Amino acid sequence: MKITILDPAMCCSTGVCGEDVDDALVATAANVKWLKSLRYEVNRHNISNDGAVFKDYPQAVDKLKKEGVDSLPYILVNDQIVMAGSYPTKSEWMQFLGNETSEAQNPKTEVDDTTKINLLISIGSAIAASNEKALKHFVDEAKTANISIEEIANALNIGNNLRTEVSQTVVQTANALLSEIQPATSSCCSGSSCC
Repeated sequence: MKITILDPAMCCSTGVCGEDVDDALVATAANVKWLKSLRYEVNRHNISNDGAVFKDYPQAVDKLKKEGVDSLPYILVNDQIVMAGSYPTKSEWMQFLGNETSEAQNPKTEVDDTTKINLLISIGSAIAASNEKALKHFVDEAKTANISIEEIANALNIGNNLRTEVSQTVVQTANALLSEIQPATSSCCSGSSCC
């Protein structure tokens, strides 16, 4: 599935810069990151930096000619405009993705609850272990097994939280060990005037 966002003129590729940042642009940047974590192909082009790319989307060019730049952004799924004039919320993205995929294009397999739970645990574990290859494999399997995007995203978030918590615990342990082996003196070189 190919997702394209054709943005209005912005100062940078995401529009998340400067002092007065639009909340919709912040949410969109987060949603793009989320979509990419689910292995969707997502491309963003803004008219000021990538104007030439717009010509690759005739439907968008026609709409732009008729309605002007105020009709941007355009959200395209497989080169078809699915939304214009605003950015989708996460639930709207989920609707676009759920409605786009047909059984003929991407056959799904129903799995039993145990297999589903095992796949979701594997996704979380792959993130916690920082194993990108395993993560991609298990996300692909989960999508094929007809596990919802919401459930996959939840497993991704749990794994990421676990990884962060483990990292913090390891740093605390390392600091404790370091304080045990460091000399009690305050200077780095006893008898030296370097510090």
